[in-house]
Amino acid sequence: MDFEKLKQWMELAQKYQSGDFWNGMLDQSSFSQFMKENMDMGPSSDAKGQPSSRTVYPNIDIYMTDSEVIVLADLAGYAKEDIQVSVSGNKLLLKGMSTPIVGGQPILQERNQGQFQRVIELPEPADTNQIRAKFQNGLLTLTYKRIYLQEERVTIE
Repeated sequence: MDFEKLKQWMELAQKYQSGDFWNGMLDQSSFSQFMKENMDMGPSSDAKGQPSSRTVYPNIDIYMTDSEVIVLADLAGYAKEDIQVSVSGNKLLLKGMSTPIVGGQPILQERNQGQFQRVIELPEPADTNQIRAKFQNGLLTLTYKRIYLQEERVTIE
């Protein structure tokens, strides 16, 4: 990045922006907070070993074969009856609720418990009637046939 050009751009923008906008934008503590809140790079823990609130749950893998899309979701500790799956176009909604397995005060808790909700963007739209769901050993597997098996040529007039 050319910092001289960035500096020139900032000086030009300062002429059109009033107040203390740029100082606030470039404040190191504000930038660090922004990165923590918006740039989650995966699971993390706080100082007590508890999962941070930014951890996305459940972990998801999506695969595409020539004929179908396969979605895998890790849901250890959840019962099949406590998981809800719904789909709208290319959006998949996973919801669930678990009850604590062990009573007592947790010393270290990395496994997700309680309620969760996650929306996953699918690579292709899904027809609800075509989705097959299987839950075994804490792994939810969803599969559906691909609608767009090959690209279709468009005639230019």
